[in-house]
Amino acid sequence: MKNVAFVAVLLLTGLLSGCAANRIDYNQASMNLALGMSKQQVQSVLGDPRRTDVNASRERWIYWNPVMVGFTPVDNESLAQDRLVVTFEDGEVARWGKQTLADDMLEASQKMMGETYNARPNDSGGNP
Repeated sequence: MKNVAFVAVLLLTGLLSGCAANRIDYNQASMNLALGMSKQQVQSVLGDPRRTDVNASRERWIYWNPVMVGFTPVDNESLAQDRLVVTFEDGEVARWGKQTLADDMLEASQKMMGETYNARPNDSGGNP
């Protein structure tokens, strides 16, 4: 009976350490990033992104690790504590960090305001 319990503990330890071995500490790895890096350079530091978000002005690569709930890994970006977003503009790193929904909303509103401002007719001051 002791042998069965010992084997069970070894198997459980192996499974848990196997899950942890595939984790990248994105906070630590992000210290190796620099402005102007190419996508290939970022990929060599962080690996393939879990998700991408692309629009006309930028591309984002999003990284996170699954969260352990009890003994079950849950792969949910919203629950991740170590979410890292790398933003590329013109194919080069422009910024990185924890991009949140509030940041997305701010970016969208700034873009909309910029487009609205640029679309207004130029007032030369001659009208009363």
